[in-house]
Amino acid sequence: MSARGGAVSSGQEPRAADPLIAPRQFADLAEPAAEPALARATGFADRAALAAQLEALAFRGWPALRAQPLDGWVLRDSAGATRRGNSVWTCGEVADVAMAIGEAERFYARAGRPSTFQLTPVSRPVGLGLALDAAGYDGDSGPTDVCVADLAALVTSAAGITQGTAVRTRQDDAPDQTWLDVGAAGGMSMFGPYRSASVAILSKVALPVVYVTATLDGRPVGVGRGVLDGEWLGVYSMATLPAARGRGAATAVLAALARWSAGLGARRAYLQVEEHSVAARRLYAALGFLPVYRYTYRRRPAAPATPAQATST
Repeated sequence: MSARGGAVSSGQEPRAADPLIAPRQFADLAEPAAEPALARATGFADRAALAAQLEALAFRGWPALRAQPLDGWVLRDSAGATRRGNSVWTCGEVADVAMAIGEAERFYARAGRPSTFQLTPVSRPVGLGLALDAAGYDGDSGPTDVCVADLAALVTSAAGITQGTAVRTRQDDAPDQTWLDVGAAGGMSMFGPYRSASVAILSKVALPVVYVTATLDGRPVGVGRGVLDGEWLGVYSMATLPAARGRGAATAVLAALARWSAGLGARRAYLQVEEHSVAARRLYAALGFLPVYRYTYRRRPAAPATPAQATST
């Protein structure tokens, strides 16, 4: 849930939108939090180190169905479910970037999917964005901000907002049909056409998890998933039915996730929010989430059909 133009340092003049280099205005969120604020919320004084930690957490919180190491990269394939699960994780070094890009392209060609790279401010090697430019990849897409919050403060702020509302929540150890249906109807395509693959991904998470469903007047209206990784709560799969938005369901789900993880020793929370999710961004800002960095995706366009291919289709 990145700045347009790339989130990877090129080793030359940095792109102005690199969130580790140039501050920018987050739509409906504050500017990227200053290091002192991040240190208070997370214990990390260095933004790049925090970004690397958050990428490792997300790698475990939403694992790919199939993962193939390539030096320090990981080629991920999840039968089309989510861009994250079907893109190259680039948080480690590779010996030869051109050869590694070619190997990634062959991997995704065999899987029947476009070659896609997830780019973050800690992607490696430095200059990967330029290498993808040279290889003909599309520009950045799917800009998503990664945000963090102090968990104790989140518990307090969410409780204050939900006090007196009619929303109730329940917790489960696994997603039931209702949870999946609400997720799909709330806009998460991974639980619609990609449901079987997504459920398989959920079963691969080797960490404590909880699935929260919010009800209003006895009807399920919102869902969310929590992953506990050390002292971090990962917030995933937040969705609310369109007719119930603005009535406190998402806040109630977040409050339940925060209480659950706090009881297990968590001290911090992270989540991802896409640039276009305006209402969600406002809610997370109100609850004290601080933006840390942005990631994007770079995709290799499909090759144009040859004359022979065009006449045979």
